[in-house]
Amino acid sequence: MKDYLILFCPVVIGAIFFALFTVKCHKQRSVGGVFIKNAVSAFFIITAGIALWQHPWNFKYGLPILVGLVFGMLGDIYLDQKWVYPDDMKKYLYAGFASFGIGHLFYIPAIYAAADIPLKYCWIPLLFGAVVCVFNLATEKATKQNFGEFRPTVSVYGVIVAGMAGTSMLAAVITKKPAFICCAVGGVMFLISDLILSPMYFGPKEKNNSANFFINHLTYYIAQYLLAISIALLPCSAC
Repeated sequence: MKDYLILFCPVVIGAIFFALFTVKCHKQRSVGGVFIKNAVSAFFIITAGIALWQHPWNFKYGLPILVGLVFGMLGDIYLDQKWVYPDDMKKYLYAGFASFGIGHLFYIPAIYAAADIPLKYCWIPLLFGAVVCVFNLATEKATKQNFGEFRPTVSVYGVIVAGMAGTSMLAAVITKKPAFICCAVGGVMFLISDLILSPMYFGPKEKNNSANFFINHLTYYIAQYLLAISIALLPCSAC
């Protein structure tokens, strides 16, 4: 019980910082808000670090998850810079896509290995990722989005993010273990977050509103914190 109390301390602190960030930045982004947001991200890394410290036998799963979360924080930092340096917006947006994509490329094999997913099922997450990506591109005009030069990047990134969600859901179905159920919810939350973020970045200005801002960040941070917590839920037999 004591271990779980220690584990959830950074989660609670992160939630407090998230509330402060939401209040400060829901109407207008600010440099001060960027620092608060980085604190929210730092605490999901701290959560993963504590989980791995408490469960060192899970390092084959936990270490890639921790590295992926670090790339997630880097993605946060890069994307926030586009508000600070609007003239370099495209550079930071590309860097953000790359960081988050690399992070997911750490999550996916970690989940596959820990859940011991048979190779014959590998096509399921790939198909899911491709379908989600094609749907997003096919509805570009209907949703009044314009990906422009980012279309190839959005396509690759979409397959990776949706593929991670598909992988985590597949792991949850096969194993029925709390760690992978936690991952599955996190993967779906991450996908929802990005589907909301897409029209905010590439759609009309009215899509970049307070409601979408809140839901996008809420689902994103739920995803990252759940992935961090999953390290503590994986039984030793699955390592």
